[in-house]
Parts: sequence; structure tokens; C-alpha cells
Amino acid sequence: MPKSYYTLPLRLDEILQKKMHTQCGLRESVAQNLFLLLTTHFRESRFDGEYGCSIWEEDFSLQSSNRWKDEIVKSVTTTIAEYEKRLANVRVRVEMEDHEFTLGEHKRRIKRRLGIWIDGVLTQTNEKFEFYKAFYISPLSF
Repeated sequence: MPKSYYTLPLRLDEILQKKMHTQCGLRESVAQNLFLLLTTHFRESRFDGEYGCSIWEEDFSLQSSNRWKDEIVKSVTTTIAEYEKRLANVRVRVEMEDHEFTLGEHKRRIKRRLGIWIDGVLTQTNEKFEFYKAFYISPLSF
């Protein structure tokens, strides 16, 4: 498959200087856009305030884990339907778990890790597409 998509981060300086910008194929381009969607909170983009997802807006500590995960699945699914048209039959799964880190003899920290699986079909090639990314979303110390 030809590499006809620009990679992220977009280097406009290279494009304006008529240099070749790094390119990638469809699969990598979709994965990069999904990562950008997941790491962008609403109203972060001044050109489109709806671009992003609600991961960074939810207060996960005040809700039950299942309710919070359901909200994230709904937000990610809606966002992909709107901003990643190259992907169809999208299924999103979210898992959350706590990881404990020892920082010293008497200091421990728990970080909550959010794992997101996105499966679908690339509309252009009708190939199966799988994406996984994990984020640490909360530093809880005790």
C-alpha cells in the first residue's frame, strides 16, 4: 500500500520549505489519529471544540468504575464515528486497573491505568484493524 498520509507530529516548516515530510500508510495514519483523539480533551482544539474525548473530563474517583468505563466507551465510540471515517464496525473496550509503585522504604503510590482497545474494519481495504493504548490517569499517593 502506498504511503500517502503525513505522519504526526505534522511538520509544517518542512512542508512550507518544500521538503519531503515523513509519510505513512493507512493503518498507521488511522492509529495516529486514534491516539490523537484519545489524548485530546474537548475544547483543546481551537478549530473544533468537539474534537477529542471525555477521558480527561470525567472525574473517575467520584463514580463507580463500571459507570465511568461505560461513559468512556460511549465517548470514544461517538468520537471515532465523527472523526475517523476510515474505520467502520467500531468496537471499543475499556479496562481499568490500579498499579502500585514503591518510591522508597515508606512511600507508595498507586496509579490507575486505563487500557483502551479499539477494533474495526478499514473501509478502504476491508481489512481488520486493531488498536490498543494504555494511559496512567491518576496519581493517588498514600
